[in-house]
Amino acid sequence: MADVGKMNKLTVVRKAEHGIYLSGERQSDILMPKAYVPDNCQVDDELDVFVYRDSEDRIIATPQTPLAMVGDFAFLKVVGTTPVGAFLDWGLQKDLLVPFKEQRYRMKTGQSYVVYVYLDKDTDRVAASSKLNKFLNLEPAEYKEGEEVDLMIFDKTDLGYKVIV
Repeated sequence: MADVGKMNKLTVVRKAEHGIYLSGERQSDILMPKAYVPDNCQVDDELDVFVYRDSEDRIIATPQTPLAMVGDFAFLKVVGTTPVGAFLDWGLQKDLLVPFKEQRYRMKTGQSYVVYVYLDKDTDRVAASSKLNKFLNLEPAEYKEGEEVDLMIFDKTDLGYKVIV
């Protein structure tokens, strides 16, 4: 089964005029549009692809790797706003939606924000939220002294900064 919002290793099952179809197991076969099909691609080849829903609600595959996937926190730039919400550049042709209800503050075009990328259970679409607290794991971590970690600053308070480790 292909995981929407994640990288998947899928098998080419057939070629078509508008692209190739990859095995989707429980879902129907997944289209990779012609523009993304690698040269010399053949039936039974295995490809690493990112799977998401396009603007027409079809499940689509692309060999491109987005800047963030479902379950990731990322610092992304707003490229536009509409009555539905803000759209972020996440490295794919289709921009990533942050619905208004998921915006901690109203987002502005040209500004960058820390967001969490999630799969909307109602629409099965990848979306983002700047309301980070509900996605944070607040269990104490078991790090060793001197252990190297990656962190991302996401908020400033009177006491200092909030970070995601």
